[in-house]
Amino acid sequence: MRAEFRILLVCTANICRSAMAEVIAGAMLQSAALPVTTGSAGVRALVGHPMAPHAVGALAKLGLDGRAHRARLLDLDLVRSADLLLTMEAAHVAVAVGLDPAAAHKSFTLPEFAALASGAGGRRYRSDTVERARAIVRSAAERRDRQRVMDVYDPYGGPPEGYEACAKTLGASLSHALGALLGPR
Repeated sequence: MRAEFRILLVCTANICRSAMAEVIAGAMLQSAALPVTTGSAGVRALVGHPMAPHAVGALAKLGLDGRAHRARLLDLDLVRSADLLLTMEAAHVAVAVGLDPAAAHKSFTLPEFAALASGAGGRRYRSDTVERARAIVRSAAERRDRQRVMDVYDPYGGPPEGYEACAKTLGASLSHALGALLGPR
């Protein structure tokens, strides 16, 4: 088993939601003891494109820089190499699982996983270990309710305020999800 935990964030074009989520997660994980890497991809990515200008602006208001991002396409290798796939819509989960049916147990919408992982906190896991993070993912998969769809609003093409609201939603969900994965501090 790898000594790091890999999170892949997925949306449609990989220039707004998953791209912003990758930057936000990276900032949240800077001081984490757990070795975590993050990446992002799109199911219909605009390969090589930079992050949407309003997305860059929304991140800048949070003190983060998204200018280096370049979109990439979700593929089988990315799905297989991830320990956790956090998507922005249920349709993105379906694409990931379509690429690799074995990914069903580790693919969630971001808000869904945030809610499920937060509920796993009552169990006792050794803190700050990759195995703990993988156990949280397994626990979330066992408790999921396929009837409850939780998507992240797509601000693409809208005003800057939509991107800012989306970034706040991403930050809140990532805070819950990463907090559960990292354990008590």
